[in-house]
Formats: sequence, C-alpha cells, structure tokens
Amino acid sequence: MNATSDSSRRPLRFRWHRWRRLLGALSAATAAAGALLVLRPPPPPAAEVLVAARDLSGLAPLTGADTVVREVPEALLPEGALPAGHRVEGVSLRSPVRAGEILTEVRLADPPAAGYGADLVAAPVRLADADAVALLRPGSRIDVLAAVGDPLAAGFAGDGAVAARTIVADRPVVAVPSADPAAGEAGALVVLAVTEEEARSLAGHAGAGRLSIAIRG
Repeated sequence: MNATSDSSRRPLRFRWHRWRRLLGALSAATAAAGALLVLRPPPPPAAEVLVAARDLSGLAPLTGADTVVREVPEALLPEGALPAGHRVEGVSLRSPVRAGEILTEVRLADPPAAGYGADLVAAPVRLADADAVALLRPGSRIDVLAAVGDPLAAGFAGDGAVAARTIVADRPVVAVPSADPAAGEAGALVVLAVTEEEARSLAGHAGAGRLSIAIRG
C-alpha cells in the first residue's frame, strides 16, 4: 500500500519540479527583458523633412510629386532642411538633386522678386539719369516714364514740351547694381519687381526712347 502510494506520487513530484524550473527560467527571462527595456536609451529625436522622390535635374520647377516626407534623426539633419509641409511647388532648384537627398534652403533658387509678390518678376531697367538712380535703394517705389522721340506719339504738355508716358507705376526697387565704368554705357541700371506684362512693356520702350523715373518713396 505504501509502496504503491510512493510510486504514484513520484511522477507528480517530478512533474512539479520540472514545471517549477520552467517557470523559474521564464521569470528570469522576463526579468532580463524588463531590465533591458529599462536600460535601453530612448530613440533619438527625429523630424519629418522633405526629400527628393527621384533624381531631379533642376531644369523644371518642382511639383508635388517630386518630393516625399521622411522621418530623419535630428542629429543627421543638414542645416536649413525643409520641414514637411514646406511649399515647394513651382520653385526651381539651383542644381540637380539625387533621389533621397534631403532638400535644404540653399538648394532652392530664390527669385529676386519673390518677396514682393508671387506674380512679379525682376526686370533690369536702364534709366537715362544716373544721378536719379543714385537716390534709390532696395525697397524704394517708383514710376517709370518714357519720353519717346516722336512728339505725336507722346503728345504735348501745355507749354509745348513733350509729355512723357507712364510705363509702370508704383513698383518696388529690388536692387541698384553698381555701375561698371569699363562698360561705358550711359545712364544707370535698376532692377524692379513688375508683372510679366510690364516687363515686356519696359523692354519695348528701352530701345525706343529715354526712360526716367518719378520717386514715390
């Protein structure tokens, strides 16, 4: 009777010891995993930036399909990286860009008239009076006047003088380039922010007569 009872209890005790060892091993593994999670450093801070979706030649303005958003560790970001959401549609590149390259501010061409309005272009205009141009600075606002050689085309003022015609009105000066003495050209150059139509009009009058200005501010 006792021998039978002992023999029946032995497998039970064996199984219990085996499960206890297994549970011990699992507990140790769980504790080790928890320790690793505690000791593991947090992931480095990252930021979402724009990268080139494909090789870009720079010969055409960017479209929405030319860029994608990627998450990049902040430590690896170049200075001036463009954040996700930065509008680049219609902007030109200064040079080709490889697929996957992070786009930066220096990669984007900065049109001279960009700060004066999305629909304006920069138009160089040679004015007859260099002394008048010396009064200008970037941000000055002027009217450009044309006095052509044909009095019938320009009309007469009340005292018989030829009346000049306004070509563009109240336009900002983008730049006043320094004169090059070696060029030997009369007058002085000024760069204005104008519409495309006004730029064509200025170009048409440049060779037909003398351009002058009226300074608004």
